[in-house]
Amino acid sequence: MLTKSESLQLKGSAILIMVLLHLFNRQENIDKCIISINLLGEPLVSQLAKFVEICVPLYLFLSGYGLYLLFEKNNTISPLKRVLKLYLIFWSCFIVFIPLGCFLVPELYPGSWKIFIENFIAWKTSYNWEWWFIFPYVLLICVSNILFACIRRWNFFTSFLFSCVVYVISYWVISAYKSRLLESYALFNFFEFLRMLCSFMWGALFVKYDLFQRIKKVVNLNVYGNNVLMSIILVSAFLLRAMIPIHAASVFFMVIFACCFYMMKKSPYVESFFMLMGKHSTNIWLVHTFFCYYYFHDFIYGLKYPILIYILTLGLSVISSVVINKLYQLLFGKISSYIH
Repeated sequence: MLTKSESLQLKGSAILIMVLLHLFNRQENIDKCIISINLLGEPLVSQLAKFVEICVPLYLFLSGYGLYLLFEKNNTISPLKRVLKLYLIFWSCFIVFIPLGCFLVPELYPGSWKIFIENFIAWKTSYNWEWWFIFPYVLLICVSNILFACIRRWNFFTSFLFSCVVYVISYWVISAYKSRLLESYALFNFFEFLRMLCSFMWGALFVKYDLFQRIKKVVNLNVYGNNVLMSIILVSAFLLRAMIPIHAASVFFMVIFACCFYMMKKSPYVESFFMLMGKHSTNIWLVHTFFCYYYFHDFIYGLKYPILIYILTLGLSVISSVVINKLYQLLFGKISSYIH
């Protein structure tokens, strides 16, 4: 099984690649950069952004993994407590960044009372599109006990087939009818919830069948040989993704990445860095696009060089996370102590 440290490191890797994704997944932003390295006719950072679309599936995978461990231990995961905790974190970020938006972009924030309430409950996230994840994830948490009970009862093939069928159908519906779904947000949130099931269930399956440990037993090499092999697999997966223009394949590349990251031996300093990022990952996810998209876009991309753009966005997001954590403890610390 993954230790808490290993799980936190994987969360740290997920947020690091999410920032990379959102910085360089749009051509109009790439056009503002000085690009010196290309791969298969595209800027290297664009190819990296394609590969790191795995970040959301990776978060869902880790969530399913951790929650299924709790389910096995307690036979329930207390969905309401987990939903409340997520909203308290979300509202801490909301309290900081939406008033800032009222000052910096008053024509967009806060808008009407209807828009404000929709964003406050994350039903319709026009303030920050990257918050779209919250409400479908809340739906997923609410049905997780039922899902886990099914996984406990079903065999591997049944669970895997069910998750794949739901993923393919929901992915096709979203791809084909996204504009119509966005006209009815209930349907949009519902189908995004269905699309999330796959990665979430795979995380639970990795617990049930202890797949990380099985992989470790199969790949029994020394530290150097192990790291070389995992690096070759990751590079091969990256090159394959660069040649396959299919976004839906991200769930499979996510599993490859998670397994390789888990298997690679890291120095204590590297592990500490990933753990630090893991501890701040939720806050960074909620705020980083305010810097690079909504409030300081021209300033961020004015740096021109992708590495500088990335470092500045990540640095500002981490600093913001420290402030938000202090606000969270001040406003919601007592409530939080009752919902762990």
